[in-house]
Amino acid sequence: MQMNEAPTESIASDSTTLWTVADAATYLRKSPRWLWSALTRRPEEPGSVPHFRIGKTPRFFPDDLQAWVRNGCPPAKTFTEWNSAEQKRRIRAG
Repeated sequence: MQMNEAPTESIASDSTTLWTVADAATYLRKSPRWLWSALTRRPEEPGSVPHFRIGKTPRFFPDDLQAWVRNGCPPAKTFTEWNSAEQKRRIRAG
């Protein structure tokens, strides 16, 4: 495994699985405490992480979190706007 690859063998990453804070923190190689702190930031702030909530519980789409990392970890709002624009392009092209 290269230094920039996250250990994912213990984390399910199929498209139907939602990651918990612990799963996402493991993927990011950060502590859950660090991730909880990042989740308190407003979506437009640097260091915010894309997520959604089920009730009060944050959850993460593995594909989104992986794409967020590949794109340099932009603010969550910026990433969401990019992601929405990409989905619209796919719909128009397909």
